[in-house]
Amino acid sequence: MKKNILKIAIIGYGHIGKIHFENISHNENLNVVALIDTDNFVLENKNIPIFQSISECHIIFPDIDLYIIATPNGYHYRQTKEILELSKNVLVEKPITFHKFQIEELITIAKNNNVRLFTSLQLRFSHIINHVKNLIDNHYLGEIFLINIECFWNRNNRYYKKDSWRGTKQLDGGILFTQFSHFIDIIHYLLGKIELISNLTTNYTHQNVIEFPDSGILQFKSGKTLGSMCYTISTYEKNFESSITIIAEKGTIKIGGQYLDQLVHYNVKESFFKGIDLPKEPLHKLLYKEIVHSLKNSTSSCLDAENSIETIDFIDKASSYLA
Repeated sequence: MKKNILKIAIIGYGHIGKIHFENISHNENLNVVALIDTDNFVLENKNIPIFQSISECHIIFPDIDLYIIATPNGYHYRQTKEILELSKNVLVEKPITFHKFQIEELITIAKNNNVRLFTSLQLRFSHIINHVKNLIDNHYLGEIFLINIECFWNRNNRYYKKDSWRGTKQLDGGILFTQFSHFIDIIHYLLGKIELISNLTTNYTHQNVIEFPDSGILQFKSGKTLGSMCYTISTYEKNFESSITIIAEKGTIKIGGQYLDQLVHYNVKESFFKGIDLPKEPLHKLLYKEIVHSLKNSTSSCLDAENSIETIDFIDKASSYLA
């Protein structure tokens, strides 16, 4: 792709859509030329047209380089398919779909139309996560014994009443898809494919509010590595913790922070952390740098949809377990 500036259309101008818009505005290689949303709203101080549908936008802007899908989860598959069939590149908010066979279909369509399909896996740009991945990949930690994820968040009734799609199986899909899929993706990123063993779930505080459990404890394994994840959206009043703990032959590491940007504990046999550069650049900003580089140079990317297949399949299987 030889053009200096990539033309962008954002589909869905809610909370996530605004985050994408803001981060795009800081990248000189990107320019939002259109928004697509079924809600009527006034876009103050921005001379950007708003369309009701993808087809309307495509008629006026047939030269869009990248569509960004930031709509409710249940719309992602259909909208992604429509755009790929227009032979346009797409970045889809997580999750791309709820099922493995659907994401594989979309990947095939993208390849057949010679376009790219990306997904928002911005936590893969965490410098702490990539430091730990380097330790694992180069066997500095030795055998990985145990991995534990703890996600103790709060999503109250007001959150679900704000938008009618939230809390529905069809459009939301469940808290592992909407709130916690990044954490499951990071385990795949660190270990490769993981196997689901069990998922014990229940609903503590959201009965008659959401159509799926609000809490759970799941178990998984990767080779000899055993893992667990304790997760909830019923934490009292506000989010409490997000963390990944690694117990290994040659070290113990705990990463915290909602964006896995805090090193809570670090005890490694040979310390490789001293002096490591940990820039505080926003992860979405790094995401768009990666997309620009990948599109302009036709290189593979950690954001390619292929890298979401195992996470989608894992969560889909976990969601089939009954409370």
